[in-house]
Amino acid sequence: MTRRVLLVADVSAETLRGGAERMLGQHARALRAAGIPFTILSRQPEPDAPLCVTIMDGVEEHRLPYGGDRGWRGLAELRRGASRWWRQHGAGFDVVIAEQPFVMWALVQAGCRLPTLQVCYAFAFEEYATRHGLDWHWRHALAAAAMRRLEGGLYRRAAGLFVLSDYTRRRLGAAFGITDGITVSGGGSDPVGDALFSARERLRTELGWDGPVAVTLRNLVPRTGVDLLVQAAAALRYDRPDLRWVVMGTGPLLQPLQRLVSDLGIGDRITFTGYLAEDEVKRRLVAADLFMLPTRALEGFGLVTVEANACGLPVVATPVGANVEVIGSMPASNRLAEDVTPEALARAVDAMLGELAGADVEAMRRELRAGASRYDWAHHDARFLQCLQEMGAC
Repeated sequence: MTRRVLLVADVSAETLRGGAERMLGQHARALRAAGIPFTILSRQPEPDAPLCVTIMDGVEEHRLPYGGDRGWRGLAELRRGASRWWRQHGAGFDVVIAEQPFVMWALVQAGCRLPTLQVCYAFAFEEYATRHGLDWHWRHALAAAAMRRLEGGLYRRAAGLFVLSDYTRRRLGAAFGITDGITVSGGGSDPVGDALFSARERLRTELGWDGPVAVTLRNLVPRTGVDLLVQAAAALRYDRPDLRWVVMGTGPLLQPLQRLVSDLGIGDRITFTGYLAEDEVKRRLVAADLFMLPTRALEGFGLVTVEANACGLPVVATPVGANVEVIGSMPASNRLAEDVTPEALARAVDAMLGELAGADVEAMRRELRAGASRYDWAHHDARFLQCLQEMGAC
């Protein structure tokens, strides 16, 4: 008998903003394709956003009221909202899939005791630490410790854990002593059509790109390391005077990064696009010469590596988290920097551009595209649904 699933997340499936939303949407599509009835419960993406929306041909996304506070007041607000929501709707569900910790924690506090598949991409307490590293205070230490305890409780109570990389599996053991009941299945990428893949020169003309272009796609927060990219661009300004950089994405560090670009005198070399729709992102990935993934910390998988390779784009990445694992499993055209510094990234980019100058670029692009196909959403979805089957959800 098919049972009704509650898909819980701290992000919304309505708008694709980053990897968390992409994974939520993918799991929603997998449930839909398998014929499993489900409802999404998230928190308000903005304080004035509606508390219920319909997505994906009739699937409802309910949202707990959330004003945006990332401290105890925000958790208390989620707990109050979850208590009301669970009293009204909780009897209609049999199994929970939790994509992130905070709404799930609020549900547990509200009395939810259903078997749960907990998905873990990275740890929220570590993300919090990266955001406050430069202004660390005893209050931040207390908050991080409380968040770690919150997450550990959720992971230990879960009937199963689902992660994207062996790196995250190992981190669950190191941080929480959890080594059993963990399923590992890498993420994937949507295939890039032959027509778009073959349109590189036309796209470059439309974008006004007439020299080498390096791109990235990142949430502009400390852990994603876009400041390292900016400093690497400055380091290459003389050796690679024709190299231009395009930063896709937005976030709280947008203005500080723009100031850094201005201070370094490279405003003519770096373009910040802000948020772009997915089709515009793919156009730039297909048209560019290389992709940089300058992660400082907490790369639980790196979907953008697979997405860039699927567009025929080689990747330069820092040796952080699952970058080592994913880059190591992909074509040799990708490259890991020696360490997490602007100088190492600049050297890696310079070496890659040198290799590209003497390479059969079209053959390399085809190889990268073929390599990306090993990370297949169909395989990922099958493993995800198998976990639910083992829990008796389908």
